[in-house]
Amino acid sequence: MDMFEAGMEDDSGFHVFNAGPNHYHRTEAFERTGAVDITCAIEKVTHGALSPTGDYATLMVMQWFFQPKNSHRISEATIELLFEAESDQTEIEVKGVSFPGTYSLMKTSQDESVTVGTEATIGVEQVGKLSSTGKWEKTTSATTSDAITLSGGKRLVKNTPPYRIAKWTISENQSQPTGIPASLKVAVLVSRDTEEKFRCKINFDCKTDWRTKFANVFKKIPKNDPIVFQPDPEDRGKRPNANVSYGDEKLGSINLDDLSQVTYRTVISDGEKVWR
Repeated sequence: MDMFEAGMEDDSGFHVFNAGPNHYHRTEAFERTGAVDITCAIEKVTHGALSPTGDYATLMVMQWFFQPKNSHRISEATIELLFEAESDQTEIEVKGVSFPGTYSLMKTSQDESVTVGTEATIGVEQVGKLSSTGKWEKTTSATTSDAITLSGGKRLVKNTPPYRIAKWTISENQSQPTGIPASLKVAVLVSRDTEEKFRCKINFDCKTDWRTKFANVFKKIPKNDPIVFQPDPEDRGKRPNANVSYGDEKLGSINLDDLSQVTYRTVISDGEKVWR
């Protein structure tokens, strides 16, 4: 993969280019490096059909990694995949995404108490004046919960059917702000009415802590070249992706969640060794 640094122009940063017009199913889908490294690779592509008598379809699995350095963190990340046909004669539709709806991860709870008080004065007035002031207080206790949240779904382009956008948003636990999980694997299924080439544009947006924002790590995020998909098995193109397969006519029956996962942290259990 060729990487280019564009300096301080509007498209500054690293831009992932296709190696040529016939570079299909680019493995290196996305990369941003700095105080927080963000990478995405296409782990699997299957061209086929929803069913033996159904529309043509393509299944894609993407692996995302979020790797902060030196106490930097990402508090929220949003991934959008826009699918477009290269010809006006082809219609593309996002049929399904993994993690549809809203999910919780690593739920936490904490006890909170709120005290409300008022002052009351009792006075006795004779030759002199005697008064007593007391404070009435009421304490209410409650247990609140929070969690890392992940939501996924299909979206329209300019409010016009069909669905052509697959979208996921992952947010940190706001009560214990330690960042989003280290990795996210997602899957998307698209249908099409022809075997023509089509493309996917990746849009990534994120919210960071103030230290990361101050470092201007994500002040400018340039656009990558779109990923071009070629359903024709006879045209593998330049730098073929070994994780591409063809001919599956039951893609519509696959549970996309089975191909996906979220990992907050990977722990090496036997990482300590004794030197003898």
